[in-house]
Amino acid sequence: MTVKELCQSLYFKDIIEPMKKKYPDALLPISRYKEDYDIILNTVFSGEGGTITFHPDGNSDAYMCEGDRYFNIVGMKVVLPDNGAVTAAEAAAEILWCSAPFGRYGEIDWALFEEHEADKYALQAKRLDIKIALPYCRDKKIRRELKQQMMSTAEDLCLSAKADDWFVFGEGKLWGKRQNRSKRKRKYRMKKRRDELFRQSELHKELDLLEAKIGSVSELLKQLVLSSSSIETIYYESKTYGKSGRIDYIADLLLNPLYNSKKYLNPAKQQECICVLYATPEYPCTTAEQNRIIEILGKYFGSTPWQLFTRQCKGLDNEVELDITILRLFFVSLLTAPRSQVFNPLKI
Repeated sequence: MTVKELCQSLYFKDIIEPMKKKYPDALLPISRYKEDYDIILNTVFSGEGGTITFHPDGNSDAYMCEGDRYFNIVGMKVVLPDNGAVTAAEAAAEILWCSAPFGRYGEIDWALFEEHEADKYALQAKRLDIKIALPYCRDKKIRRELKQQMMSTAEDLCLSAKADDWFVFGEGKLWGKRQNRSKRKRKYRMKKRRDELFRQSELHKELDLLEAKIGSVSELLKQLVLSSSSIETIYYESKTYGKSGRIDYIADLLLNPLYNSKKYLNPAKQQECICVLYATPEYPCTTAEQNRIIEILGKYFGSTPWQLFTRQCKGLDNEVELDITILRLFFVSLLTAPRSQVFNPLKI
């Protein structure tokens, strides 16, 4: 049987348990795999196919579908062992686990995964790293190069291969194995400052991303983002294929306890959430859908404060996408507006 036939023979709830058992610390919420499961059920095979074999010892070559696309994966032949060492549900869970990261996307723009250009906070942190290492460098040429880079006003650091090798791998080998108390305290303070600069760098990148999503950010929200201890973004995409309402599909992803979509919401921590609901200009959200998503988010977040923005983008066809940015805070909530006031009407 093929991968598509295998998944058609199972309910998604049958696949969840073996997946959670083998991968208890899954990087993605289970709801993301529900989206991919529906994609498999509704994708027409148009590739070269292949064979995924599960061996009698329980191992498999399911890794073959890593990085492949679902239009090819759905037509791959699945071979299960005769001794029953691997059940159909376990095989489907393994295939879904391996294919989910990239299977749904037709093309991957690897530029998206490249390191961002260093901002002023990251550059200051890198130069502080050099300052920490500099007293322990005994090579005069490397030392001179490190000093030049530390004092440079360039937009990024540029070290020679020899200097970069010493700088990256020198700690613990060359960076002062024997230090007195005053040196340890100095190094500790500088590292704490460096870590804070890197944190500020990441927060400013998240702020830029949020501004790209919702437009101009209020001063209150800007301070909220920059004062966060950490930020995490989760995406939920409807994959209805015309078989159900797109908002009801999002409701199932968020509220179905099987998917554990609330794993990122920690009542013990102070959190704020920024939600962005996307639809296409051809199929904008109706008033009924807007009211429905407010109702769903109210149930999902409970006592956690949240804001909702609606935006339009291309490429979703008749579907919707919900992006949730979770801000973990150091302090008491800044968002005190009533729930009825946090929704912005749909605007381009």
